[in-house]
Amino acid sequence: MSRDQTTKTNALRLGWRIGVPTYETDESFAGLLQFLVANKAIVDEVSFFETITHHLYLPLEVFATRAAVLKRRIAALKEAGISAGINVLCTIGHINEGWDYMPLLPFQAMVGHDGAVSKSCACPNTPEFKAYIRQKYQLMAGAGPDFIWVDDDIRMHHHGVGFGCFCPTCMDLFSRRTGRAWMRETLVTAFNDPNGLERRQAWVNQNVQVLQTLMQDVREAIRGVNPGIVIGLMTAGPGWTTYSGQDIPAWLAALDATKVRPGGGFYSDEQPFEMYGKALEVGRQLVGCHAKVNDRQYELENFPYSALSKAVTSVINECTLALAAGCNGIAFNAIGALTGPWLSERKPLMERVNATRRMWEILVQHAGNYPLTGLYPVWDKGLTARRQVRQGDTWLNSNQWHLYDITRPQLLSELGLALAVEPSVGTILSGRVAEIYSDKELTKLLSGGVIMDTRALDVLAERGLADLAGVRLAHAYDNGVKETLTDDPLNGVYAGQDRCASIEFWGDGKGLGDMLEVTAPGVRVLANMRTYLNKTYGPCMTAFENRLGGRVVVAGYGPWMYLGSTAKREQLLNVADWVAKGQLPLRVREVIRLVPLVRLSADRKHGAVVLLNAGADTIAEATVDLRIDTDAVALLSSDGQCRKLATQPAEGGCRLALDHMQPWSTTILLIGGNPRTLLRDA
Repeated sequence: MSRDQTTKTNALRLGWRIGVPTYETDESFAGLLQFLVANKAIVDEVSFFETITHHLYLPLEVFATRAAVLKRRIAALKEAGISAGINVLCTIGHINEGWDYMPLLPFQAMVGHDGAVSKSCACPNTPEFKAYIRQKYQLMAGAGPDFIWVDDDIRMHHHGVGFGCFCPTCMDLFSRRTGRAWMRETLVTAFNDPNGLERRQAWVNQNVQVLQTLMQDVREAIRGVNPGIVIGLMTAGPGWTTYSGQDIPAWLAALDATKVRPGGGFYSDEQPFEMYGKALEVGRQLVGCHAKVNDRQYELENFPYSALSKAVTSVINECTLALAAGCNGIAFNAIGALTGPWLSERKPLMERVNATRRMWEILVQHAGNYPLTGLYPVWDKGLTARRQVRQGDTWLNSNQWHLYDITRPQLLSELGLALAVEPSVGTILSGRVAEIYSDKELTKLLSGGVIMDTRALDVLAERGLADLAGVRLAHAYDNGVKETLTDDPLNGVYAGQDRCASIEFWGDGKGLGDMLEVTAPGVRVLANMRTYLNKTYGPCMTAFENRLGGRVVVAGYGPWMYLGSTAKREQLLNVADWVAKGQLPLRVREVIRLVPLVRLSADRKHGAVVLLNAGADTIAEATVDLRIDTDAVALLSSDGQCRKLATQPAEGGCRLALDHMQPWSTTILLIGGNPRTLLRDA
């Protein structure tokens, strides 16, 4: 995509999601309309929720009445110059909610693998459900919206039952697809058979196709009323689970959607660093979507709308990170059911968004559709379908899920390592996620740069590929051990430094004290396992350049916990640079909690860097080395002003200095271009 095309398809869009009580009465809507018009500079579109409950079923008469109200509200907003649409909260239903006084589902409810029956969510496969949901969307389309959002209950998990749907209709569908009669109990037993890979894959493929068919039905219902309505899909991330198959591009195509809203959980700022994890989760959902949708709105999720749950500064930070991760708009779920004078609670938020809009516009344009650049923690939409099930394990409700947690390596970002959501300059293999690859794919992966833990090494050993790592697992300790850095050059000046992660204390710490045995010449030992009394057991971290030219690092001691010491940080930064062959996009010299998201063009002449000060201390100064092919770097301030930064030549690019970075704040660097033209371009 050319720079001109990128600019045209990346105009910032700010949307606001509005609850039923805020618009239902004429009095409440009058207050809302006044509020929106007063803030029109940051209101590009408004989405009205069609229901107040996550319980799916309400009689169609209720929605017919509400559609008539929505038609008037949408017309009023359009007259005020604001694009208006409908956010259909419930298609399948979200969770069990209010079932003891809501109308009972008049069609088949979702059934879990354990036989549990949802009280609020439906099986999407029965004719009765399909007829109901078509009519519901027809009613919404008849209200005259500019667009309709389909909410993120488009999944087959977490619907009042853990995993669905195992009702008679779905069992019959699977029996016909596989050519064998199945009952729920026998199928679940078959899923738990270590040799049941084909059945597990077939089941997840059915989940994908069931949701794809549902999206086709929704599209036809909407298009049958008004072919001009724009459609959007809200999605849930693979970091939660890939049980539903996570084929977001296929679902977007079936829905004929040109809008997408990737989601995830960050509801309060009690644990503020979760905003970064959500940004990566958003990025994973956008992989493969850029060519299909030009409106990619981040869900700012302040549900259930408690004013003190999240600071306005947290909102600004998380939105900035989401834009850095690939979004080009924000869908604010922050007003909730506020009415009348209570809307004034959101005045500070509106003021900050208004003050920040120009900065976001410039960031979105300058970052274009360039990918995130950095080390790639492996994930795949087929992870649940393709992972192994070992003897005594269960596929669903598994006691092994921590081995497939794709989010674990993201703590490396706290050291200043840039991470990616698709293949980039190096790969991270954590747990047993490597099982998703064929032997051929693993061999190709190991011909590049890889950092892995010993659970990934187990997978290589099972495949007969451990020789490409140069080591094997010799012994697993679960207590009383630490690691000591060697005098290898990758450890810098920190030879002899200890790291004790106290693995006895923490969760699944057992097995995180793994000693390695060197099996090939040329293996470099980076750390040794030692007792607290300083008896050396043997290597626990190694680096090896294998016969394919791949650079492979194996970490056996607490690889995903307590990495924040000065010595360990230096080692890991050097190791990451080594496996990436000098292609890491940036390096922060000081020992500070500065977390990067980096978007770069293929030639590294254009892009954007967002740096999050993920700590409570002001960063007085930071020295940043950028591996870019230009010295044109500008600092973008929160008011949208740009200032060219002085740079000095450095290995692979340039070096620059930053100062006075406030706690929990973001700093934006624009790579390439002329800063003097940026405001005009925006």
